[in-house]
Amino acid sequence: MRAARVAWAALVPAVAATTLVTAFTAGPVLVLLLLAAVVLPFGAVALGARLSVPAWAVAAATTALVLVAAVTSVRGVAGDPGPAVGGWRASALGEALGPLADAVARLLTAPRPAEPTPVHVAPVLVLVALVSLAVALAATRRATPGAGPLVGGAVLYAAALLLTAGGADPHGVVAGLLVVVAAAGWVLLDGHGAPDLRRDPASLGRAEGRARRRWRPATPAALAAVLVAASATAAGGALTRGEPFEPREHVTPPVVRVDATHPLPQLAVWAAEPDRELLVATGALPPRLSLVVLPDFDGATWRSGSSLRPVGAVASPSLPPGAEVGRMDATLELTGLASPALGTGTWLPTAGRPVSVTVPGALWDVETGSLVAPEGLAAGSVYRVTADVDQPAAATLATAGVPSGAEVARYLELPRIPADVLAYARTVTQHAPSRLVQARLIEETVRADRELAPDAVSGSSYARVREFLFAEPEQGGQVGTAEQFASSFAVLARAAGLPSRLVLGFVLPEPATDGSVVVRGEDAHVWPEVYLAGAGWVAFDPSPAASGTAADRATDALDLATDGELEPPDPAAVPAPEESGDAEPVPGPPDAVPGPRAALLVTMAVVAVLASVVVLAGVSAVLRARRLRRLRRHGAVGAWQHVEDVLVLAGVALPPGADARQVAARVGEGEPGSAAARLAVLAEHAAFAEQAVPAPDHRDAVDAWSLARVVERAVRRRASWRTRAAWTWHPGPLRRRGGARGRVVVRAGAPGQRVTQAGAEAPKR
Repeated sequence: MRAARVAWAALVPAVAATTLVTAFTAGPVLVLLLLAAVVLPFGAVALGARLSVPAWAVAAATTALVLVAAVTSVRGVAGDPGPAVGGWRASALGEALGPLADAVARLLTAPRPAEPTPVHVAPVLVLVALVSLAVALAATRRATPGAGPLVGGAVLYAAALLLTAGGADPHGVVAGLLVVVAAAGWVLLDGHGAPDLRRDPASLGRAEGRARRRWRPATPAALAAVLVAASATAAGGALTRGEPFEPREHVTPPVVRVDATHPLPQLAVWAAEPDRELLVATGALPPRLSLVVLPDFDGATWRSGSSLRPVGAVASPSLPPGAEVGRMDATLELTGLASPALGTGTWLPTAGRPVSVTVPGALWDVETGSLVAPEGLAAGSVYRVTADVDQPAAATLATAGVPSGAEVARYLELPRIPADVLAYARTVTQHAPSRLVQARLIEETVRADRELAPDAVSGSSYARVREFLFAEPEQGGQVGTAEQFASSFAVLARAAGLPSRLVLGFVLPEPATDGSVVVRGEDAHVWPEVYLAGAGWVAFDPSPAASGTAADRATDALDLATDGELEPPDPAAVPAPEESGDAEPVPGPPDAVPGPRAALLVTMAVVAVLASVVVLAGVSAVLRARRLRRLRRHGAVGAWQHVEDVLVLAGVALPPGADARQVAARVGEGEPGSAAARLAVLAEHAAFAEQAVPAPDHRDAVDAWSLARVVERAVRRRASWRTRAAWTWHPGPLRRRGGARGRVVVRAGAPGQRVTQAGAEAPKR
């Protein structure tokens, strides 16, 4: 029977583990690995039990072996924690388990379904092995597994749902099978088989009659817990409609080192070689291709993002895409762009938000859409890229606003902005009727009466922007590269409250007769983009670039949306630059607060947990009170059973086969010990008299329960405060053999008396 219980305890998590296969592009090998992760911990625990190894030693050794195997399989693959690592990662334990922690992040940032590589599979196998180990310890080291197998199965099933965003078991087949297997095990295997003599409890010492086995679930509280959990789950499912929870959106990926120089200085190199062929593009192309997006500005330079994930990973940028989206599907040949002399082979031209790319191991920045090949590409490399590109209509642009919240703070950051720059931006945009008009006014103001010179002094700092905007031409002002035009626009836009960023890329020329587009050095460009709610990232171009390019098509919607509303400010109204003083820091958006959906989920989880605890405590208290009433009807036998319950509550181990007097000795010395010894004699006499005797009189029964109360008060006083707090509802006595029916195991030890050991169950009354 014990072997059957262990097999059942292993079957439940094995059934749940099958749902984890749906998180991978799996084959039969993964199924075998998951089953092995379930079976091997059970084998280790069974071997330890046979060799009499302590449970804690078996658990420690098995856990260590699992972690060592997992870390060995992912070491050197799971990512780089970065140069400055603090917290637990700086300790020896952090260095040892760091690769496994990064493997978890890699799994949660991988495309779904993930490739069954060692770095992706290892965290899942560790979870399955550790959960199976806990279930195995409960199944082989205790009399009954109880609710342990179902709890372990629920953990694995929930993990599969999280990895697949609820798609692991769309029809609930595995969930139903788990409930059926668990219920069948409780009824058939995890119950207590007790002989039902169907005789009066006063004749417990007589010859045994023909008994039959009657099975019942061993853990009523576990059944109640399942019902409460099922009710809470059903209620949660009814109240939380809509998109499933996606854990990938809340996981920070591990740092992936990319050996690439900042590509912005290459703009001058390309401008010096305007006829140099960089790439050839064919297919459905947008007006511009981006090489790298620069969202961060510290007052001196612009920097690219670093939240790199595999292309195809389930992730969304903090600012949602626009309502109107087009699809880019193009083939690109890097004829000169990937030259080692230029050092740009790791940055791949793309547009918008990449969906797929044929470069092995390619990564993309979720927030900016920049595409990276960590290993770099050689000159002449060809790849195909598919991406979603915002293509807002004129009506959308005309009414678009700017979102608020912490997600836009990154694109409004202006540390220590000079006062004259802030005043200049406010003067330019103060009469604009819409956000789009604000951006167009800044665009026209930056472009007006200024000269584009590829050989001008480069730089994007506040000092260079102020020189470009305010200084006279003979002092180096009013002349700049595309970098100064774009950077000045982005700084002024942020000062006016418009989220902005820079993009280094290529403005595509007109296609050739065969449909291909040849991109040369003269097509390299840098431009600003502004985020507008509902429209997405909208490109602007304040530099006086040459016309006749395909990028002119991108300005059509802007011209239509601002037709008749664009009135550039009077240059005389623009304030003169101040020589000293910085403006007050621009107030950023308010800190993000949990949304109503997140607050509802957290509240429901807390309420469900508290309700489960209260209901389980109430059920246990009712069953305990019912048990006590039943025991009171059985005089000294019931009083002794109550004393054994008290010892169980206090954590006193009752060795199997010990007679009542040996158990009484565990109470201790003094009055409690004396009372326990006297009660043991009464219980033995009542249960194992040599000949038929009348039932103990009422006085004996009262004396027996008085002794039981003396023992209980003494034991309870010596218990810890946690034990005393849970005294009335703790389910410990309910799990004893015999349940709440008052089974008694005592042995008579009087000289000359036949020594027997029996157990009986009182009939219902």
